[in-house]
Amino acid sequence: MRVHKEHRIECTPQRFFELMFDPEVERRMSIEGMGNQDLQLLERSVDRSPWRMRCRITPRDNLPGFVRKLVGAVFTLEEERTYQPGTDQAQGTMTPSALRDKVRMVYTLRLVPEGHGACRRIMDWEVEVRLFGVGGSIEQFAAAEIERGLDASARFLNQLLRTQTA
Repeated sequence: MRVHKEHRIECTPQRFFELMFDPEVERRMSIEGMGNQDLQLLERSVDRSPWRMRCRITPRDNLPGFVRKLVGAVFTLEEERTYQPGTDQAQGTMTPSALRDKVRMVYTLRLVPEGHGACRRIMDWEVEVRLFGVGGSIEQFAAAEIERGLDASARFLNQLLRTQTA
């Protein structure tokens, strides 16, 4: 299943990538903006190319019952993202703590300048769940959560940017 979402972000592409690799901004956006329970920084490297960051996310507790039975009581996602400075895009992978060999979630993030001091964030996700009988339902749930999270992250970032420039 594919998910495509675009948002206007009120900063330059360069500033956006700086924020995307700022652990404190990422933590606040994840918890305050997106409603996740926790975010732990596992690794961050921005002193050489490509930039890389890895985080463990504990999402909000809203899994459908049949998914909870499959993944167990404790569920996390590990996100790894990379960015080659000087380009307009980053890539990421989300790996669940359960069913790792059955679930594939990857994204490409691209930025396009949009007027003075703003950019358009274009996200393209691919979600694949290889579980007979329930894979499609899990993909639909994941796609809805991705869309909700992207909308929430755009609102959070734009609010943060407004307060930083005020």
